[in-house]
Amino acid sequence: MEAKEIINKQKNSSLSDVCVYFDDKSSRDEETGQVDKFVGLRFLDGKLSIHFPVGYKKPESSDEKQIRLDVLNLISVLSSFGIPEAELDRNDFRSKHQNVEFPIHAYLFIISDFLNHGYYQQKEQIYKRGTSGKINWSRTIKQVRTQIADESPVYLEFITQKTLHNENALLTLIHKYCVYESFQKLGFLFSSYKPQKTALVFNKSLFCSVIKSKIASTFNEKEIHLFKNMLDMINYLDNSNEKKDFIYGTNNFHHVWEQLVDFVYGEKDKEKFYPKVYWRLNGSSKAFEFDSEKRSSLRPDTIMITNRGKPNQKIFVLDSKYYRYGATKNPNHLPDSSSVVKQLAYAEYIDNKDNRSKLPNDVRDSISDCSIYNAFIMPAENAEPENIGYVSADYVLPQDSEKVTKPYHKIYGILLDVRSLLYHHVPHDKQMISRLAKLIDKT
Repeated sequence: MEAKEIINKQKNSSLSDVCVYFDDKSSRDEETGQVDKFVGLRFLDGKLSIHFPVGYKKPESSDEKQIRLDVLNLISVLSSFGIPEAELDRNDFRSKHQNVEFPIHAYLFIISDFLNHGYYQQKEQIYKRGTSGKINWSRTIKQVRTQIADESPVYLEFITQKTLHNENALLTLIHKYCVYESFQKLGFLFSSYKPQKTALVFNKSLFCSVIKSKIASTFNEKEIHLFKNMLDMINYLDNSNEKKDFIYGTNNFHHVWEQLVDFVYGEKDKEKFYPKVYWRLNGSSKAFEFDSEKRSSLRPDTIMITNRGKPNQKIFVLDSKYYRYGATKNPNHLPDSSSVVKQLAYAEYIDNKDNRSKLPNDVRDSISDCSIYNAFIMPAENAEPENIGYVSADYVLPQDSEKVTKPYHKIYGILLDVRSLLYHHVPHDKQMISRLAKLIDKT
């Protein structure tokens, strides 16, 4: 049974019926009670579901066009900000497969290419002698003798050419197979059109051989791009039959969330603000330093700076937390003590005068005692960013104390609208940076 047919049998009358928006109760597996952290597209056991991240607001109306845009944008964000595509597909606790690598880029490309150009057809050039048709002058000069008229050489007939489209060619049939397969799984994202199923039986080795042979003999870049995407799809499919289940997404959307926030708000040279660690072992005259990855494992997600290098410069140490508080309003879903202590350490490292020589020159010269701030960035469905309060540690700011010696001793909790960020992620957006800075700077 095909995906579209199954959806209809389940009486899913619209695309909105297969979209899943986070809810603390409905987002738990019935058998294990485990929170379903998956974000992306999942088709398992005859059921399609599209999972949006925590805090993604469900549209007020079931507008199919808008939902399609939401799904395509989600796929785009996962591809752009996720880990490399080959590793983006995760072992899914609901899947029977250990590893599922779904080449969504190939499926989407084949659909889009078909809607714009139709089926691929092999072209065959037919040449013949005649007086009508497109003249091939190279062949005419070589194969046709000229006649003399009025003391000038003339051609009384020419070699003309005609292009025939061989619709029965094997490569065309393979493309039709790929188009049908693409529409069965993801065609609903583009239209209700259903291409006709070809009678061609799937044969991975034959399909790959034909396509690779064509790639080797053509110089048309657009065709090569199409053929390579067809190969990606064919390699994904079983040798005997097409896979019914597929997954495209991740159980670790926090990586995407961190990259999104850093892309919009962060400085490119943030590694210069990382605390570094080393070991000095007994009997050794030289300190032992870890490799770059381990040495910088303690690092903030984002360093945001306003008025960089100017007297009114402010540095904001941001830690992106893909936590559920924005959706549940449960205080237990807020950052815990380990996150708080690390966040304070990041700011203290920047504030320490002995460390400032390691910072960028323009930043170092403009740091003041009250110019460093701290914040946790969490997802929500707020139309506007919201400051929900702050967290601190009693060793820097006792609970009953109103005196704040350093602004970064208060780590503010900021809720950002997930949907807006997924749609409008502009690199180092000055307007969004300014708004966030004003929300955090409460002094």
